[in-house]
Amino acid sequence: MRLQPETIRLGVREWLVRPLTLRQVQEIEPILMSSAAETKGNVAAAMAIVAIALGRDHAEAISSLGDIEATAPEIGTAMATVLRLGGFVETPARGDAGLGEV
Repeated sequence: MRLQPETIRLGVREWLVRPLTLRQVQEIEPILMSSAAETKGNVAAAMAIVAIALGRDHAEAISSLGDIEATAPEIGTAMATVLRLGGFVETPARGDAGLGEV
């Protein structure tokens, strides 16, 4: 099944992001590998991953990404969306509840 675009939300901003290109997947992979070696979550890595996804259709958003008022859980959710769009994590089947969902 072909992935569909998804909306990334940070604070009051939102962007529709298409499934990632192979180039974007290649850019994200080393960030994930270095983050896997860390024992704690890494907001900087999450922001870098989101920036890569925004680069194709929303390049103007990248320079102000760090100035958006958003919480750590929001950046984590945005990163999870990007990872789904790149095929790094599976998209839940319809009817399957995700984390924090009922």
